[in-house]
Amino acid sequence: MGPLVTTQQNSAKTLDATAGDTFEVALWEDRTAGYSWTPRYDPAALDLVDDDYQRTVNVDTADYGRRTFTFLAKTPGEHLLVLEHRVGWNFSAGNRRQYLVRIRPAAPSGHHPLN
Repeated sequence: MGPLVTTQQNSAKTLDATAGDTFEVALWEDRTAGYSWTPRYDPAALDLVDDDYQRTVNVDTADYGRRTFTFLAKTPGEHLLVLEHRVGWNFSAGNRRQYLVRIRPAAPSGHHPLN
């Protein structure tokens, strides 16, 4: 994956996670016109462990719903997660959401963070 740049017009939201834990990003999706969200991320830092779609409009002519991506945080540090809203036959994204994922190291085994 090439370098990803955060601009002022499309600034990144910050997500905090702990290495070894999962976190979710949920976005609305309109599949009626062929659009869907496509994630881009460093596979050394994150794993996509689930991709779920819940249809919310129950009519024959529309397919609107909530798309939920579940990621596993792997490598401590700051990593960029980009979700691009694309239509299947177009190479460029019509919309882009950027997240700065800050991954904390996992607590040592047997150590409770409140001790």
